[in-house]
Formats: sequence, C-alpha cells, structure tokens
Amino acid sequence: MRIVKRLLLLLAFAALCQAPVACRALLKEVFETPKVRLVNVGFASNPFTAHKGPIEAVLHLQVTNPNSYGVTVSGVRYAATIGTVMLAEGERNEETRIGPSGETMVNVPVTLRSEAFSAALRQVMEARTIPYEFCGSVGVVAPVVGTVRIPFSKTGTIDPIDILRRKGFGFN
Repeated sequence: MRIVKRLLLLLAFAALCQAPVACRALLKEVFETPKVRLVNVGFASNPFTAHKGPIEAVLHLQVTNPNSYGVTVSGVRYAATIGTVMLAEGERNEETRIGPSGETMVNVPVTLRSEAFSAALRQVMEARTIPYEFCGSVGVVAPVVGTVRIPFSKTGTIDPIDILRRKGFGFN
C-alpha cells in the first residue's frame, strides 16, 4: 500500500512537471509571435525651439498580429541614441488591443532630454553623418504564458545636408 502511494505521488509529480512543457509546445502551435516595426519618429514639439524644456516625440510602431484571435499590447520599453548620446529611455504601460489577423499603429509618446538633444545635434554638425538607434520591446499578453516581450529596432545614419537637400534647400 505504501509503495502504491509513493508511485502515485511520483506519477502525479511527473505529470505536473510535464504540463508546462506540454503547454508551451501547444502554445507554439496556437500562438504566433506578432511582428513589431518602428515606422516613424515624429516630433510633437519643435526640437529647435524647446531650448530649456523637454522635447516631445512620438514613436509610431506597427504591430501585426498573425493570430486568428486578438491580443493585447500591455506596454512598450524604449531607448533612443544619436551618436554617443542617450536621448531618452523609459517605459510606457498603456494597453492597446490588436485585432485578429490585423495591424495596429501603436503611438508611444517619448520625452527627449533637451540637453542631450543639443549635444547630439552638435555631434551631427561636427561629424557630418552620425549613427542613430531607436530600440526597445513591446509586451504582448499571450494566452497561457502571460506577457511575451517582442524586440524592435531601427538604426541608420543622420546626414543633415541630405535632409536639407530633400527639403528643397540647395547644397553642392
């Protein structure tokens, strides 16, 4: 009798240990990770006139849900760097619902430090071109496992002469 009890207890424990593994395998079959793409960074305030106060920007993220059911974005973590200057980093916890098999734009307000923006602008003017990176992750609430973090990143270079050329100012 005592051996049977131990055997049943061992089997129950083994079954409990296997359940999360089985659930994760099932989740991979049922849940496809949404895609996140940084589409644009816009300014809500003019960065050239906000000398003393913070500069308001907006990250425009496109979240694509490939699943046949809706998911919820629970929050966004972000960081912005130009050259060697960290302009902003933080987290915004605001829920957004993404419909089934659909795309939704998630706009994340970001406050840039004006002194860091000025330092980055000086680097741009001195170097002619300078690298930038906007990166972070989006928290998506998934069935069974909870929140899944999905990274995003956009990198490139800033060339002020090229930007002015595209705006119609002539430089040779």
